[in-house]
This record gives sequence, C-alpha cells and structure tokens, in this order.
Amino acid sequence: MKKILYAAILSAAVVSLAACGSKSSDSGAKDNSASTETTEASDNGQADAAETTSLDDSTDGPVDTTDLGSSDCTVQKLEGNNLTVELDDGSSMTFDISEAYVNPAWQLMTGDEVNVYFEGEEPTDGMKVLEVAMAVPYEYTSESYDEDPQVYGEVTAVSADSISVVENEGREPEEGGPVDGTEYTFKRPSYETVVGDPKVGDSVQVLYLGDLTNAISYRICTEAMMDDPKSDIYEIQGTLAQFKAGIIYLKTDEGDVFGFNPDGDEKLIAEAKKDVGKKVRISYTDSIRMRVSSCDGITVVE
Repeated sequence: MKKILYAAILSAAVVSLAACGSKSSDSGAKDNSASTETTEASDNGQADAAETTSLDDSTDGPVDTTDLGSSDCTVQKLEGNNLTVELDDGSSMTFDISEAYVNPAWQLMTGDEVNVYFEGEEPTDGMKVLEVAMAVPYEYTSESYDEDPQVYGEVTAVSADSISVVENEGREPEEGGPVDGTEYTFKRPSYETVVGDPKVGDSVQVLYLGDLTNAISYRICTEAMMDDPKSDIYEIQGTLAQFKAGIIYLKTDEGDVFGFNPDGDEKLIAEAKKDVGKKVRISYTDSIRMRVSSCDGITVVE
C-alpha cells in the first residue's frame, strides 16, 4: 500500500469521529496509548529522527531509501526483533528489524500495512531490513475504530472524580458493550472534556477508554448541548512533553501519554516546538484511542 493512500486516508479521517450527537457505539474497540506511562520511546538504537514538516517525513525515518529495495506488507506478528508479514502475493516472510528504524510512535501491531526497506532488489526470509515505515495503520482499516465506544443514558450520580450513568439507548447488546438498564460508573481524569453541565437526571453521552468494568471517561456531552457548535470540538489537556520524530507527545497529570501527528502543518509544528513543557489543550480530528491521532490545534493553558 503506497504512502499516498495513507495520506488520503488521513485526510478522510477528519470526518471519522462522529459528532457528539451520534449515539452509536463500538464497545469492542481497542484503546490507544492512554495506558502508556512514559514519553521516552525506544528508537531501536537509531539516532533521533529530525523534527520534520511533512507527513511522509513524520512517519518515515532518517534512512535514505532512494536506492533501497522495498516491499508493501501487512504485519502478522512481531516477536522481539522478528517481524513476520504477509506480502502482496499472500506469502509470509520474517524480517530481522534489529537494526531497522521504526518510528517509536507507531508501535507495530497486527493489521498494520507497512513499507519495508532493504538492500537489494528482492526480500528474502530472515534478512535484516533498514526501515519499516507505516503506510496505513490498522486503525484506518478496522471498523472497530470508525466510532468511539460510548454509554448514552441518564446520570444517576456525578462528582469531580466519577460519573454514573444508566444506559437507556435501547440498542441491541454487543459483547463487552453497554446493556440497557445497567448503571455504569466512570472515573473522570484530568484530561476529560465536558460539553455542558451534567447533573443528576440529565441525559448524557459518555465516551470512554478501557473496559466498562473499569472505564475512564474522556468526554461527556449533555443532550442539551448536542446541537451546539461546542459539541463539534474534541480536545484533551495535559503537558506537551516533547516533539520527537514528527510526533507531539501529550502527558496528562495522571502520567498517561497520547501521541498526535501535526500532519505536516508547519504552524502546528512550530507551536509544538515552542510549547514543549507547557500545559496545553490539543484539539484532534480522530479518536484518541488511536496510537497517533491527528492534531489540528494547540492552545496554551494559562
């Protein structure tokens, strides 16, 4: 899969996150890097990539691939330094990536479509490769990331630390998803976004991370605000910890880390470099459950 397709999919992703008024859910989706507890990612022994201003450079690394052979592959599994992929012809091959550059923000996972670069014209099983570049992340090919998992219902209890909601949307239950008439309690982290002023008895939409038995709310929108323009803004707050290899790393007060791609926007890149170490709000256009979300704004919090 060529990088131009990845760029096109990224552009389409700006509409992939449904507006606050949407009431559908996908409870089986995986969460992104919210459980990560460090901003220091391994780069497989390679020097840090230059901070760049283009989409391709932010997903690729410092390796000059001009005269290298390459293969478009789909990741099957990663075990240590052994990356097993499916080639275009349907066959499988394992590469040694011990000396390869892999952007640390895109931790490889099954289903990723990648470009593998190597010396020579054709790949061989077991060969060392020089770079593994993300072409199309799994999130963009999986229905599980089309919409964020949510609970929609009536607030039964609310405090600064938690909110309880009884699901009442009336949809068919899905494995791991909310069940009508069931009350769910969500932890409320520092980075949670609230649209409206939820009170007991109000109907709200809660977007969450994790399993419903121990879920964290990252966005609450009251029914009264669902047609308000504010419901179209998705933000997360924390400290802009670093800008590395083309990726913005936001660290929350709880220590969780979220990655954001400025998609080659030179203004955003300049702001990211300038605001390292500052408390900021980052607005994004696709789900924060993704390993790397698309950033479309940075605001310093005074």
